[in-house]
Amino acid sequence: IVSQQNSCSDHSASTLAQWKVGVDHRDEFVCSGPKYQYPYFEGIHLTADGYRQMGEKYAQVYFERVVLGKDWQPLQPVKLEREGSVITVHYHVPVPPMVWDTSLQPPHPSVAEWKDGKGFEVTAASGEKITISSAAISGNTVIITCASDPGPGVRVGYAMVGEKKRMTNGTYRWGLLRDSDPFTGAGSGKVQPNFSVAFEMTAP
Repeated sequence: IVSQQNSCSDHSASTLAQWKVGVDHRDEFVCSGPKYQYPYFEGIHLTADGYRQMGEKYAQVYFERVVLGKDWQPLQPVKLEREGSVITVHYHVPVPPMVWDTSLQPPHPSVAEWKDGKGFEVTAASGEKITISSAAISGNTVIITCASDPGPGVRVGYAMVGEKKRMTNGTYRWGLLRDSDPFTGAGSGKVQPNFSVAFEMTAP
């Protein structure tokens, strides 16, 4: 069981690997999800309560995968589709419905092109940032509407590019997408829904 680091390095190879190992080797590994939703001490390391919550999430995943023998997977993208300026991200959702979290600060407050993306990042094949007009949940998909057609080879990211100023009591890369898992940790007493993994994928 592995969780993603969300504190350092834009387009982090380790963040992607921590997700992809559970996708490519799902019988041997599982990604429990990101850590950006937990409280941080200085933006890199969690607080004691943050590590307690992370341990509770590990225990939940262990119970689902090992004790119950279920093929539990995190809240993660499974496919991208693009039609003009609209990109649809299809998700595997552990406990529907998906919702936007209201306890975290809006991501990318200093990036004009992505401030309305709720953690999503769209970049053209040329490397140019594409303005996101809106990001909306529709069933098990997120529909990203761009201000212009980004063209083929567009890269869609989520919580992969950091801010110079971290989230209050949080880290540098984060997003707002989560499911509705009611799981509550016995030690922390806090509800722990599954937040979307950080990822980058290329759309057609």
